[in-house]
Amino acid sequence: MKIMIRINSYILTVLLLSLSGLLSAKGAVRIHCAEDTVKVNRILKAAAERGGSFGDRCAFVAREMAGTKLGEAPDNDSIGTLMVDFHAMDRMGFINNVMALAEASTRTIPRFEEYVNFLERYSRRKGKDEGFASQFLYGSDWIVDNVYRGNLKDMTEYLTGGGFKVKTLDYVSHHPELYPALKDSLTMEKVKMMEMGFRSHRIPHLKKQSITNKSVQELLENGDIIMMLSNEIDKDVHDIGFVEMREGVPYLIHFSEEEGAVTADPYPLSRLFKLENQRFYGYRWLRPYDQ
Repeated sequence: MKIMIRINSYILTVLLLSLSGLLSAKGAVRIHCAEDTVKVNRILKAAAERGGSFGDRCAFVAREMAGTKLGEAPDNDSIGTLMVDFHAMDRMGFINNVMALAEASTRTIPRFEEYVNFLERYSRRKGKDEGFASQFLYGSDWIVDNVYRGNLKDMTEYLTGGGFKVKTLDYVSHHPELYPALKDSLTMEKVKMMEMGFRSHRIPHLKKQSITNKSVQELLENGDIIMMLSNEIDKDVHDIGFVEMREGVPYLIHFSEEEGAVTADPYPLSRLFKLENQRFYGYRWLRPYDQ
C-alpha cells in the first residue's frame, strides 16, 4: 500500500510538472513548482463554491491568498515571460493573480488553463505575453491598457474634489541593474519606448481625506481596487489592494509592510490612510470587470 501511494504521488507530480512544461513550451506561462498548481486549483474550487459577484470573488480570493510573501516579481528575470509562483510576488502580481483566479472561478468548470489565460490578459500589454517588455512596469500603464480593453473601470473620475499630478515614469530604465532582462539591448529599447508614453504623464487622483467621507464609502464595493500613489518622482504605486466591505465600512486586503505578506487589515481603510499619510499623496479607485 505504501509503495502504491508513493507511486501515485510520483505520477501526480510528473503530470503537474508536465503541464508546466507544455504551457511553458507555448510561451504562455512558467510554473514554479507543482505546489503552485495545487494551490491554484484549491482556490479556484473554493471561489467557485462560494459564488457571488465578480467583486465578491475578488475579495474572497484576496483573503485566500493571505500569508503570501511580498517579494520580487517571479517574472523579473532574464526570460521575462509569465510565471506562476505563489511563494512570493510583488504588489501588481498579487492584483493580477486575484483577478485571474476570480474570473476563472466564474466558468462552468474552473480550470487551471483558464486562470493562466486570464493572468496573461490582465498582466500583459494587449493581453499578450511577449516577454519582459510586455509587462506592465507601472500602475498607470496597467490602468490605461486594462481600461481600454474593458477589464477595469477607473472610478477616480466620477468623484469631484480630486486633481492631477504630472510625473515622468522612467524608474525602470534608470535602474537596469534591478531588471536582468534589460541586459538585452532590444528589450531595453522597447521599455524606453514604452516609458516615452509616460513622460509628463497626468495622473488623476483623489484626495486622501476623501476616504473618510460617508458618500465615498457608500459607493465602494467588495473587490474594488485602491491604488495609493507614491511620493517618489519616477514611480506611481506606493501600495495597492482590494476593498472588503464589513458592515458598510471599507477595509483593505493588501501586502502589509509590517507583515511582509498579504494581510486583511483588522482596521478600516481610513486608518490605513492615516498610518501611511506621509508616504503617498492621493489614491486611485478602480473597479474590475469580468468578461
